[in-house]
Amino acid sequence: MSGLVALLNRERGDFDDGRLDRMLSTIDHRGPDGRGAWVDDAVGLGHQHLRTTPQAVADDQPETENGTVVTADCRLDNRAELFGRLPIDRDDGPVPDSHLLLAAYDEWGTDCVEHLVGAFAFAIWDGDAERLFCARDHFGVKPLYYHRTDDLFGVASEIKALVSLPSVSTTVDETRVGDYLTGMLEDKTNTFYRDVRRLAPAHAMTISIDAVSTWQYWDLDPTRTIEMESEEAYAERFRDLLEQAVESRLRTTDRIGTTLSGGLDSSSITVLARELLPDDEPLATFSGVFEDVPACDEREYIETITRRDGIASTYVTVDELGLLDDIEEMLAYHDEPLTNTMHFMKWEIAKRARADGVGVMLEGAHGDNAVDYGLGLLPELVRTGRWYHLVRELRAMGDVLDRPAHRLFTLFVLPTLIPRLIRRQYWTLRGVPVGPKRSNPLLDDTFVERLDLQGRKDRLDPEGAIRKRSARRWQYRSLMTGSMTEFLEANDVLHAAFGIEPRYPFIDVRLIEYSLAIPGTMKLKDGWTRYVIREALADSLPDEIRWRPWKTTLNQGFADRLGEEMDRLDALAANPGDLDRYLDIEALREARAEFADDPMSGGASALWKALSLSYWLDATETTPSSEPRVPQR
Repeated sequence: MSGLVALLNRERGDFDDGRLDRMLSTIDHRGPDGRGAWVDDAVGLGHQHLRTTPQAVADDQPETENGTVVTADCRLDNRAELFGRLPIDRDDGPVPDSHLLLAAYDEWGTDCVEHLVGAFAFAIWDGDAERLFCARDHFGVKPLYYHRTDDLFGVASEIKALVSLPSVSTTVDETRVGDYLTGMLEDKTNTFYRDVRRLAPAHAMTISIDAVSTWQYWDLDPTRTIEMESEEAYAERFRDLLEQAVESRLRTTDRIGTTLSGGLDSSSITVLARELLPDDEPLATFSGVFEDVPACDEREYIETITRRDGIASTYVTVDELGLLDDIEEMLAYHDEPLTNTMHFMKWEIAKRARADGVGVMLEGAHGDNAVDYGLGLLPELVRTGRWYHLVRELRAMGDVLDRPAHRLFTLFVLPTLIPRLIRRQYWTLRGVPVGPKRSNPLLDDTFVERLDLQGRKDRLDPEGAIRKRSARRWQYRSLMTGSMTEFLEANDVLHAAFGIEPRYPFIDVRLIEYSLAIPGTMKLKDGWTRYVIREALADSLPDEIRWRPWKTTLNQGFADRLGEEMDRLDALAANPGDLDRYLDIEALREARAEFADDPMSGGASALWKALSLSYWLDATETTPSSEPRVPQR
């Protein structure tokens, strides 16, 4: 994980390299291995070095070749394929990924992104074409933000680098505030700053003195299907792709760690990493555990993995941590309010990992999306009239989960058959909040109306004809959700604070394209969700994990930590500051009282968002605004 910045003076005037230097200084934590800069006429590129691959020893960005310059936060996983297709001399020593990227651009131009596999965000200055070319990987593992006016274009790995520019105001984009408070994160381009945008995953853009072009270079295809001769063949191919995804992410000279929760995803990553690493190279695992909340403690599953040879385990006792203990330090790195309710546990794990010399952390994040629970198969069976299969599957699930089949139908099938409008009318008749206030009952009515949050949700998350949606369409939606983008961006910032690169084997485009294309019956079979991974890792996972019906949630553990912050909630209700622009403070007081009586009543998430947003507003000294944002030209 490195850091990049780039500036283009679109007026062709003298380049102020002081601005580039300030941008680099704001993300100095991303460059423990040094920094570099390149300036020529109206353009400047800068780089903060964090070398996490063996080849990075030869990396010296910004890298220049034949008038083309690159600064990249980049790890390419299809190096062997690229070497076979590009004219690269490998006799001069290690070839860093930035060299491969430049060679790919030289060969294919802006189409090079269609040939790259891995995690990347980069800016390339093409001196001949006099344009800056920027791109971001398929799922947005590497973040990329930009600021654009008629006079200036800037791009960077973190928002704070752009905020350092004089032309960037600290005015809050209240649309993003509404998205945050409602959990509606499908807009992958906005940020909390009106003058800073995100380049969406799988997108690229070119910027010249007088023109800007942005396009999507890749998308998943939910109509593609893969047919094999047997279940064993599907499982074997899945195993091969997952091993490939793990192995390509072991390319490092640093010590490797994994986050291990005891669920299917993190356990699969851990056992495969252990099998693929040399016997004399220990694998570090880090797990959050609970002494006072047995319902959240997973040690009985974690220890089925950590007792194996070659694993050095570390436990972080979550009960000993405070929800807001390190909030000021965190917000020195995070440029947006914290969303993850277990952020404090992840922060402590990263801190412990860095102290143990870990430089690369493998995570099982979004394995749920990549492998899929297969529940979209159930409404598809209704749509296609396969009633016998539906009843058989619901009964089998009932046996696995120890729940009545009719209850599972009500949970997983019935809601997909009822249009959104009818559901809203039903909840209204029952006196239950609908629309944005159903997502967050603390929202201020004036704020909801001013931003038309209901209309925004309908535009960004159209249900369409859900009764006609296939199982693949359901999985496609989960894979392309904006919440995944938000998680990856926040996790990048968190780990960058400690000089660690997070890597995600399940967020591998080759694995995901395969998983989406296989039949739904390989994801839900005989009552078992995520069937293909259970079969694929039959000889690696212990049965205690392989046949877990469901994973543990950490809701109670979070609620206990929030319960220790009642004084801060009281202080917030008494002095909300700018928060009263967005929230109904009387509703906040009522939610606080309800939470005190019953911490599991369901209001914990809204209270946490209120706290988190308040701390961020205070820490950043932003300027509130209710004026509509003027689109950039």
